[in-house]
Amino acid sequence: MGGTILLIVVLLLIAMILIVMEVCTPMFGLIGLLALGCVGWAVYLGYTINGFFGLVMTVASLVALPIYIVATVKILPKTSLGHLLHLGKTRTPPGEGTPEADMLSQLVGRTTTAETILRPSGMIRIDGNRIVAQAESGMIEKGENVEVIRATGMGVIVRQVKK
Repeated sequence: MGGTILLIVVLLLIAMILIVMEVCTPMFGLIGLLALGCVGWAVYLGYTINGFFGLVMTVASLVALPIYIVATVKILPKTSLGHLLHLGKTRTPPGEGTPEADMLSQLVGRTTTAETILRPSGMIRIDGNRIVAQAESGMIEKGENVEVIRATGMGVIVRQVKK
């Protein structure tokens, strides 16, 4: 009986480790199934000792397992291991790493004409360069005057200027 209880404890510890591994690695539930198998085997061994002990293990597993999984998902990312495994937030806005980002940011405030219809996306031309532009709102016809109000990623946001 002492060996069976030791085996139950070992199986439950293995299940806990496997659950952490499942949260940390994208194995599509395979490691989670192994953990569930370990818990099931431990509960079965509990029934071989005594029916009441098996019932207590079943209820404890049904209560403790979801709590442990939720706690692992919530707490693990805040640990040093979690910091190694999870990607951090980006430090720069999207598009800031593009070579055009500096050139596009210098165009803010400039006025030009729409080279194509902007519905909402199209092309404008500034200093002989065709630039992808997006209308701030609505549609802008070809040839209308537009002002560059913001640079984003690989293009600019423009607003129609009344003549």
